[in-house]
Amino acid sequence: MGKEDDNISASLAHIVLCCVAGNGISRMSGKSFTHPGMHANFFIHGIMGFLHFQSGILDNDLKEIYLISLRASRYLALPCLMADLYRTKHAIATVHLVSGAVPFALALAGKDNVPLGNLMIACNIISLCHYSMEHNREWGWYTAATGVLAYFVSPQTNTKMFYPLALALMEYCAYRVFHVHYDTSAVAPPPR
Repeated sequence: MGKEDDNISASLAHIVLCCVAGNGISRMSGKSFTHPGMHANFFIHGIMGFLHFQSGILDNDLKEIYLISLRASRYLALPCLMADLYRTKHAIATVHLVSGAVPFALALAGKDNVPLGNLMIACNIISLCHYSMEHNREWGWYTAATGVLAYFVSPQTNTKMFYPLALALMEYCAYRVFHVHYDTSAVAPPPR
């Protein structure tokens, strides 16, 4: 497979990410600015990824903008999700937002500290697991697993299309953390 085929595959993967994130944005309700943070972040990254990998055809060089959206999708999306999950606990929500803002700001300043960024991502994933266990959210576990897949496994593969597809799967799972909840503590109704 040549470079052109890789670029087409990566472009299609970014379109899939755009579609899944667009679905999350379209079904969004509420007044929290952090909830659209993850969906909007992935949607914008999907658009920028498509344009970047098709820049040879479109005769535009969008590499710098793509790298910014890549770093935002890596460092800001999961903290926005966690801040929204903990929106009633303002201190914890703020800590989650700062945990993403610091590595993102360093990356924008040209001093990307990958070990610090990975530590912050891992802390957010662990926090998501704790939240999922505490609130009995099955889709939170799925989101955490796809977060590990997207942020720790995909960089090792060197495949351009794996990261956006893993983000799309993470987006799909994250949206369901809010809307699908099985309460196992509820008492079953008496038989008739």
